[in-house]
Amino acid sequence: MGENTTSVDEAREFIHGPGLGEELQRLARTAPDRVYLRDRERSVTAAELDGRVDDAAARLREFGVIATSRVAIALPVGVDHVVLIFALLRLGALWIPLNTQLKGEPLLHQLGDSQATDVVVEARAPLAGHLPDTEAADIALPGATGGPLTVFRLASPAGGQGARRGAALLMYTSGTTGPPKGVLVSETMLRAAVLGAIEVTGPEPGDVFYVWEPLFHIGGAQVVFVPLYREVTLALAPKFSASRFWRDVVDFSVTHIHYLGGVLQILLQQPVTDAERANRVRVAWGAGATEEVRAACAQRYDFALHECYGMTETSSIVTVNRHESDGGIGHPLPWVDIDVVHDGGPASGTGPAQGGEILVKGHIGGLLTPGYLGRPEASESARRGQWFRTGDQGRFDASGRLHFLGRGSDSIRVRGENVSAWQVENVFAMHPGIDRCAAVGVDADIGEQEILLLVTRAGGNEADPAELLEWGAGQLPRFQVPRYIKVVPEMPLTPSQRIAKHRLPRDLDSAVELPR
Repeated sequence: MGENTTSVDEAREFIHGPGLGEELQRLARTAPDRVYLRDRERSVTAAELDGRVDDAAARLREFGVIATSRVAIALPVGVDHVVLIFALLRLGALWIPLNTQLKGEPLLHQLGDSQATDVVVEARAPLAGHLPDTEAADIALPGATGGPLTVFRLASPAGGQGARRGAALLMYTSGTTGPPKGVLVSETMLRAAVLGAIEVTGPEPGDVFYVWEPLFHIGGAQVVFVPLYREVTLALAPKFSASRFWRDVVDFSVTHIHYLGGVLQILLQQPVTDAERANRVRVAWGAGATEEVRAACAQRYDFALHECYGMTETSSIVTVNRHESDGGIGHPLPWVDIDVVHDGGPASGTGPAQGGEILVKGHIGGLLTPGYLGRPEASESARRGQWFRTGDQGRFDASGRLHFLGRGSDSIRVRGENVSAWQVENVFAMHPGIDRCAAVGVDADIGEQEILLLVTRAGGNEADPAELLEWGAGQLPRFQVPRYIKVVPEMPLTPSQRIAKHRLPRDLDSAVELPR
């Protein structure tokens, strides 16, 4: 299946093929010495990985983990984490990735909502201290590269109204605008996510994928399985680090890097180093690169930028733009159908300037989530017949390429105009004095809302807030220019480096107002 050549029939065969655990066993037989993944400490071949998965599954089984178990994993990116993912798939247990930074009510919410039976954590991890008092046991994974692991058995068993509905994975949304919901993801959906990643990245034998993104995000989880189908190696980093990024890329001989949220903007803010100049990166792929970011990357880097769009609920990736500067988020993949609806009806024929909500459906069965665990009303409201309602806004251009216009729930109503916070943010993000920024709506004295722009300054930069607003006034239509700007010490972030807007302050204390 080469680039741009995967037909619907080929995709159907791939997506409805053997299980991921079976594919690892096949790879261990046919290419036992191929390096599947590596970190700073060691490399792991396909045969070694398969053997370690068998051992881990046996240890979990001894502790009582069975096919009906729901097992949460709260571990950093690493070899042991990947081993446990495959072990759960092999056992048939439900895999529940958890953010390692969870504590208090957010942690209890995900454990209770998922009806988790067990939690696997590093023995000395802070999260372990926030778990309910319960039975626990250490598990010794042969050849483990991380610290000792502990399995906690939770008191409330799974069952009842939160049915799995054939899911292998329960992945919680980032919760940028409210409490996270558990998305039910089948192995069929996981294989579709892998195929989407392959389509976007165009891997070649010997390529190395840099994996920094947490494995409790679909963008990280899908990459775990790419070496099952292509001759590539995963280079694992415990988390994203701007200062370490290019050194890792050089040391691991990386060819593919992944971006989300403001990652590219963060990298562009860093000083140029020898490591940045001396790497072999061929493709940067991900979501969130605006035309301005693309232009900045083209001036500074040699890699191609492959933009895509998707979400956990749609088997991750559904569109791809392979290095077209004006191509938006690209064309739909052959095995999905995408529509844009405007004011309750199809937006086709309304022209490039018009947009609406992005809807997705599959030409192959099983590509859309069966729903959110224990949330029948949310599951129903997310569907429109066979279509999944993304809640995102987009438009098609004359060439059939989709362009992202922002989150549907992230719109600010200003004097009768709907303003996309995403568009405002991506303009201000290009200012050299701004590290991160977020646009939110605040109550207006007259009318509906005004725009408040919250910013963190780039390192060492003391840009005047009023001057930042004046700069924005030269870049945006008047109705999109923020009325207020406020400098904050840091932004609350989700694990995928997106700003958690529901945690942002909305008060105007110390805010600077744009002169009228």
